[in-house]
Amino acid sequence: MYTSLGELSRALGDAARPEELAEIERLVLLDLPPVSSRIQLATIFGVNPGLIWSFENRTRKHYRSFFIPKGQTTRRIDAPKVALKVIQKWLSVHLSHGFKPADHVYGFVSARSHIQAATLHVDAQWVFSVDIQDFFPTTPIQLVSDSLEAIGFGRDGAMLVARLSCLAGFLAQGAPTSPVLSNICFRLIDEALIAIAARYSIRLTRYADDIVFSGTEEYPAQLETDVRALFSVGPWTLAEHKVRVNKLPERLKVHGLLVHGPKIRLTKGYRNKLRAYRHLMTHEKVAEADIAKIKGHLNYAASVDKFRDASED
Repeated sequence: MYTSLGELSRALGDAARPEELAEIERLVLLDLPPVSSRIQLATIFGVNPGLIWSFENRTRKHYRSFFIPKGQTTRRIDAPKVALKVIQKWLSVHLSHGFKPADHVYGFVSARSHIQAATLHVDAQWVFSVDIQDFFPTTPIQLVSDSLEAIGFGRDGAMLVARLSCLAGFLAQGAPTSPVLSNICFRLIDEALIAIAARYSIRLTRYADDIVFSGTEEYPAQLETDVRALFSVGPWTLAEHKVRVNKLPERLKVHGLLVHGPKIRLTKGYRNKLRAYRHLMTHEKVAEADIAKIKGHLNYAASVDKFRDASED
């Protein structure tokens, strides 16, 4: 790695034309990862440019695929192997520094959480929520490249980053770059969602592919139609089984937490599960293989309580 543009320029030598060095400097000033060409990126990481070419053109060989449980089904994960993952992680960190999503976006953003997002919906009288079907695997490479250009990349650099981050023409479900790139690609939809929320004077949050509106007044009858119109022309579609409108006295849940009332709450079913977990832990009746999982649930509940209590101070 290089700590200054001068060091990188000397390492590139005659391989970089003055205009490429100017492009690298421009990206650095924008706080974006300085990616302008295959040779330049290979120089940064001290690898043969042929390896970068392989990442771009023989992409499948640099991933391993497996399945994890997701509700009643499974989700395919395409995880990059070490060499590609190192570059993707570097890109992800630098992209996160250079791109700041809108205030209502809480997924994949440092120092923001779904707990904070849910808190914005407390005292709701109604909640309207939608999910995007297969968010990452339906975000196409051309949209990734175009979106990177829109935030400041040159055309060649944008396409190189897109090729290094996509598998079979779409964001890879498992690549470190996919979260931040999905937020970048969703920028125009986010702007449209903000406009809808402003039109009806209602509240809005998005956590990854989970979009939620809520209000303390009457539910706007046109809201669902307006939101559906945003997704009528691809590339994303809504998961129909997750399009929901709930109104009091129904239970109102946002990003997994209850919001009907003055503060966020865990659901009754989840609280009962936690009570059982605590009982089993106290009496040392938990199998060794399950201890980490149960501690994770208990720590999550504690973090919800801590955030709720802090917000009341």
